[in-house]
Amino acid sequence: MKKAGGRAIVLDPTGEFAEMGNVDEVFVFDAPAGAAKRVHFPYRQITEDDLFSLFRPSGQSQGPRLREAIKSLKLVAASAAAPPAGVFVNNGLVEKANRPRAAYFNALNAHAAQLHHPACDFDITNLAEQVKNECVWGTGRNNAANFGDGDPVSLGYCESLIARINTLLSSRELECIFKTNGTSLVTELHAFLADDSRDIAVISFKDVRFEHNTREILLNVIGRFLLAEARAGAFRTSPLVVFLDEAHQFLGRSVGDEHTSVKLDSFGLIAKEGRKYGLTCVLATQRPRDIPQDVMSQLGTLFVHRLTNDQDRETVERACGDLDRGAAQFVPMLAPGEAVVIGPDIPAPVPLFIHPPEYPPDSKGPEFQSFWRGRRERAAAAAALPAVPAPPVPAPPIPAPPAAAAVVPPPPPIQPPVPAPPAAAPAVPAPPTAAAVVPPPPPILPANPLFADDLDDDVPF
Repeated sequence: MKKAGGRAIVLDPTGEFAEMGNVDEVFVFDAPAGAAKRVHFPYRQITEDDLFSLFRPSGQSQGPRLREAIKSLKLVAASAAAPPAGVFVNNGLVEKANRPRAAYFNALNAHAAQLHHPACDFDITNLAEQVKNECVWGTGRNNAANFGDGDPVSLGYCESLIARINTLLSSRELECIFKTNGTSLVTELHAFLADDSRDIAVISFKDVRFEHNTREILLNVIGRFLLAEARAGAFRTSPLVVFLDEAHQFLGRSVGDEHTSVKLDSFGLIAKEGRKYGLTCVLATQRPRDIPQDVMSQLGTLFVHRLTNDQDRETVERACGDLDRGAAQFVPMLAPGEAVVIGPDIPAPVPLFIHPPEYPPDSKGPEFQSFWRGRRERAAAAAALPAVPAPPVPAPPIPAPPAAAAVVPPPPPIQPPVPAPPAAAPAVPAPPTAAAVVPPPPPILPANPLFADDLDDDVPF
């Protein structure tokens, strides 16, 4: 195409075409290598539906609050030159709690054209805080003309959405949209299309992450941008061809959940209506069965390489009635570089052999036989070498006996003080012991002289 004087943009999901020698511009979304330019796609060019597919708000409470927050931030951007009376704006945020309702809705009506435009033309760094400001009662408790107080229940429902917005805006995966690393891809594409000396540009998605459907959403918004340029008449006098590799990954699919589903339809629309605007797409895929039938029916010329799957062959047969059963049976036997060309301007399928390109893409797969052969050769060379005796293993060092540690007897335990015995009660004196009363001996009477001689007699008188 370059030799023929054509112009093309190649959307390269794998980075295979970024190193080709005949490419004038290479754009990447991460650290550039060589002459490649690092770019980002500005979030102001994406739509509200794209944001919803990224932030995935729930349909009951989070979705309406997010949409109201976007509308309020668009109002701030649209009325930056002349702030509307009665609308309280603080640090780029619209305050609603206990503020007049009429002034806010009058401002929305005055800027309806900007607010209903699908582009996200507002400061997205304020989005999470504005969602908090939207969590208010619809009317005031004592004044129906104002918004009410903050609604803690609604704010609680939106906490997960607020956290998700803050996380995604600072995530590594979405820097290519929400950060300003490098130049704007929109600016670079405008410069490329305006420069007649440049023919081929490659947009590499090799470093774009798979998380959050970033690749699908980013490629879809680029296709939407090119289609918008075509509808504006940018390619009527200078037609442009867009190549999309691995097209089955980006056509006929939807991203998001049941509440925020976004259909990846930009390249399907280019295939259907782009030609009348001077924008033509070339789709390359290994799985024709995954291309929607309404897109397949719009394709003019088909280069059919080797197809072994029955469903793929049937899809190609339905897309072009010129491929009969006789020609279709040779499709599984085509060698690399061989193809069958089918189209409305070709009366019969034409076999074609394609010479290797002068600047081949970096699409070589692993060479198993060369790797295995090298391993065998290295193993044989190692076996042919004389065996080298292994050095003796030194005996492990004998550990030194542990130094005798001075044994310090533990200090004697501190005995608790023995409490003094309680003072003895004063002794109660015992009652006196009764002394034995011994009667005194009878008195010794003096001897009667009359009976002195008769004391020894035994006979009484």
